[in-house]
Amino acid sequence: MANPSKPPSNKITSTLTPPLTRTTHHLAHLTRILSTTPGLDQTLLTLTYTLHLLHARLLALSTRRLARTASVFASKLSTSPTDLSTLQSGETLIATIASAPASRLGKTVRGIGNFTALVDDVRVFLRLWGLLGIWAWGARVVREPPSDAVLRRIAWLQVGANAVYQCLENGAYLASHGVFGWSDRKVDTWYLWSSRFWVAHVGLEFGRLGREWVLRKRVAEGRGRKAEDVDLKIARIKDEGRWWRELYVNAAYAPLSVHYSVDGGWVGEDVVGFLGMVAGGVGFRELWEETA
Repeated sequence: MANPSKPPSNKITSTLTPPLTRTTHHLAHLTRILSTTPGLDQTLLTLTYTLHLLHARLLALSTRRLARTASVFASKLSTSPTDLSTLQSGETLIATIASAPASRLGKTVRGIGNFTALVDDVRVFLRLWGLLGIWAWGARVVREPPSDAVLRRIAWLQVGANAVYQCLENGAYLASHGVFGWSDRKVDTWYLWSSRFWVAHVGLEFGRLGREWVLRKRVAEGRGRKAEDVDLKIARIKDEGRWWRELYVNAAYAPLSVHYSVDGGWVGEDVVGFLGMVAGGVGFRELWEETA
């Protein structure tokens, strides 16, 4: 006698189990990342700049729709039977358009803008304890300073620049939330100067990466055509991959840091979002691979 067919419930279970298993695995992986402070900051960084880019694109679309609506209204007004010839010199015709319910796109733009601001605020709040990490960084430089004199000086300058940056940002953030009785002008000034020390860090990072490149070339030239141990070759390839990732991230941060260090900024929100997505995406991918 033929075997009875599987019940429908078993078929559904066998179909859903693989995607559910993969989803559970990815969610567990994401949970491990979010359970650490660096992982949470990297995730929020990628999220907030993605939201900035999305907000800028949708806002531009909303603006174009509004412009088209105004253009259509002006066109209808010009062809209307209303006699505009009676207007005297200097007089202006004012038309009032009854307010309509907010469009779905407009609500979406406002919602994304508010959520982006919230994520930005959370990221700055989490950095209030950044001085502890900078202290630990400085302690490592003291205990295990780079053997190269140039890299050693760059490391100390970076520690100092980041310490000043963090102090300035902490003061501005707390004052902006009413902890200190500062004027808005003073808060803005401290934010600007904190970003300028971020610019200093980014510039020093380019110097560090450049020096590492020079030292790596010297090692390669010294090795010549000698056979390279397999383990050493794997380590070298990983180190070169790490170097290129750090270069991409720093190249994206360079215009961003300058943007935030200039009063009023110098690039649009869409450019800010794109550059931040590049930096965040590269960093998040590396973090994902490390915690796999």
